[in-house]
Amino acid sequence: MADIAMQLHIEADPHTVYTAISTAEGIYGWFTTTATAEEGVDGVHELRFPGVPEPWRLRITEAEPGRRLVLAGENGPWTGTVQSYEVLPRPEGGVTLRFTHRGFPAVDDAYRDFTYGWATKFAQLTTYAEQGEPVPFFTG
Repeated sequence: MADIAMQLHIEADPHTVYTAISTAEGIYGWFTTTATAEEGVDGVHELRFPGVPEPWRLRITEAEPGRRLVLAGENGPWTGTVQSYEVLPRPEGGVTLRFTHRGFPAVDDAYRDFTYGWATKFAQLTTYAEQGEPVPFFTG
């Protein structure tokens, strides 16, 4: 199994960052404008992408507002993978976001595409959380 692990520093408060990853309005601001996101354990996030016939579903397995969100992939290419977001306040201000996407079956082309994809999406997340202006990667 292969994992993607990233860490980024965001000059925003924990609530802002957690809201960006855990709510539909937040997801619209940096990832995709066609998403639904329930809140709390056992809630479901559905993310739609241009040219993909069905939404990718993720089930919330852990949720600590302002601190931690864990999502389990239920269909599509993320089936059987788990995404963990940890929002850690920094003493000097802002937060560190630690992200792990675990459970890829191999280091193959899809894994490499997702690794690059997360890096580009997290640049959008940082801009959105720090500036408050939506910059979705996928629209429509």
